[in-house]
Amino acid sequence: MTFFDKKEEILEIKLTSYGRQKLASGKFKPVYYAFYDDDILYDAARASVTEDNNDIEPRIQENTPSTRIQTNFTDLEKKVMKQTHVFSNGVFHEDDVTDLNIDPDVFIDTDGLRNVLPIGHAQLGNQHVASWRVEFLDGEFHTSRSNINDDPNVKAIVNIPQIDCNIEAQPVIVEKTFTGVADEETGRYVAVNPETNQFIRLTEDSILLEISEGNVDVLNDAYSLEVFEIKTEDSKEVLKPKMFLREIEYIRNGILLEKEEIDAQIKQYQTNNKIVEYFFDISFDDNIDERTKFHKIVSREFKGNIFDNNVGFESLGQTPGSRLYTTDNEGEDC
Repeated sequence: MTFFDKKEEILEIKLTSYGRQKLASGKFKPVYYAFYDDDILYDAARASVTEDNNDIEPRIQENTPSTRIQTNFTDLEKKVMKQTHVFSNGVFHEDDVTDLNIDPDVFIDTDGLRNVLPIGHAQLGNQHVASWRVEFLDGEFHTSRSNINDDPNVKAIVNIPQIDCNIEAQPVIVEKTFTGVADEETGRYVAVNPETNQFIRLTEDSILLEISEGNVDVLNDAYSLEVFEIKTEDSKEVLKPKMFLREIEYIRNGILLEKEEIDAQIKQYQTNNKIVEYFFDISFDDNIDERTKFHKIVSREFKGNIFDNNVGFESLGQTPGSRLYTTDNEGEDC
């Protein structure tokens, strides 16, 4: 173990054994980076040390030695034996030595990041840590946990809260008693069977969430949405990422596209099981339909809700299903 020379050295980058294995296989594609400060003691009083405020900065930056990068925190001999011996019942068997077991898991080292978290965002002048608020405006959750690790003996690297909820859509066959193409109860367009004058109405087939992050600066790109499908492979849960369907362009460079150009986009972006829209639709912010905004979001303000509402909406100009002409309309037959 060696230390940095803080007068000459500033930054050091070194691949872990897992990173070298990915690089050798041509799969090393870094996307994110993070900074950590788990080796810094900001408040010396936490270590029962009294110091002047003017001494804090030089203590951290100049007088405290920093070790060089350590890329392995586990027993290397055990890693080699996992590749060359058969491990069962907690014992490495010498009589079952093989040339090489192809087990990529031995390159992954989680112990090195077991008790640390990357530096996150914080709001200047705020004494509270960043927090999340998730409220169900429509639907409900049944279980929740603080991380993605089901093994209580192993601490997760990053504690990602998990909220589990089920959607049980209820299809109901309803007779069409209104005029127009929109269901007067749900506000959705319906496909009516002309022979029976009936259509299928779906109820309780969606959830509506209000998600906000507290004690941080509000930015336009503060949120990102990713969708994964959970599959079981070799008795392990594997997350398969799904892609969102690209939005159809109707206007390009200020010019309205021709019908043939729009149809070509629709044909190109056909949904399949790799696309999120193949399974369900996700709407957020102003893309939520006006009826849901009015009845589920904005209506809370009328009940004296103290939280600010930043979702704009347009009032429903015409009740879906209403008649355009009444029976007392007087006039000559056309």
